[in-house]
Order: sequence, then C-alpha cells, then structure tokens
Amino acid sequence: MYAQLITVSIKPDQIDEFQELYEEYINPEIKTQKGYKNFYLLVDREKSRALSITIWEDQEAAESSEEINLYLEQRASYPLYSAPPEREGFEVALKA
Repeated sequence: MYAQLITVSIKPDQIDEFQELYEEYINPEIKTQKGYKNFYLLVDREKSRALSITIWEDQEAAESSEEINLYLEQRASYPLYSAPPEREGFEVALKA
C-alpha cells in the first residue's frame, strides 16, 4: 500500500468551510479513483492546518490519481489556503 499526505495551511476563519468542501466534493471524487483504499482528514484548529491522508493499493495508483486530486483540491479549496499545499508520498510499511 501507499499513502499520499497533503499538508495545508488554512485561513483561520475558513476551517469549517474547508472541511465541508472535502466532505462534499473532494472525498467523493477521490473514492471513484482506481486503487483507492481509504481517506482521512485531520484538522488542527489552533494552528489552522489540515493533513489529508489517502491510502492507495500501490504507488502507481496513487500517482495516476495525483493529477485529478491536485486539480480538485486546488479548484475547490484554493481561496481557503493561507499557503500552497505540500504533497508527500510514503510506502505503508505496517498496518496494524
């Protein structure tokens, strides 16, 4: 398995709207992508940051979905960001 992590700095007064966009727009679309396994959205309201974690079957599935995911995230959430998102990928070494 493979995980994509996206760290986002959000404008402080936009956290609820950011979360709503992920729930209603971004996550449903990501779920339709080939190789999708799971998704988590973590929010730190005190620091106005969020971390999205998407789990994929393998790195190839993650990379093939990357273009559509980036497009959706930027299109839906760009006005809510206080800084550009940072994207990283990791092999899932252990699932407990």
